Amino acid sequence: FGLTYDEVLKTEWLVYLDTLASFIGAKPSVLGLLCTDPKLALTIFFGPCSPFQFRLEGPGRWQGARQAILTQWDRVIKPTRTRVPAGYSSSFPSLLVVGFLLLLAAVIFGFK
Repeated sequence: FGLTYDEVLKTEWLVYLDTLASFIGAKPSVLGLLCTDPKLALTIFFGPCSPFQFRLEGPGRWQGARQAILTQWDRVIKPTRTRVPAGYSSSFPSLLVVGFLLLLAAVIFGFK
């Protein structure tokens, strides 16, 4: 908590969630998971904090929490991908080659 009046109600949300989860017994033990399920433990440790990790154990335990944690990036990335219509040919490779040749010509003729 801060020292001024407007900072009194500010707190770190992740620390707050961990504290609440510890009180009710829903905070996952990363070291314990490292022995039993290393892939899940590493995903929790290095991945984003998500509500699913507080559903692995304790009250409100959910059997699908493990799968939800392991596939959370798929659910984030999939909606941001664009579709390529059938029969669409991109001119990007040819533009890339032309751009590289123009850059090479500018460098060669710029230093003479």
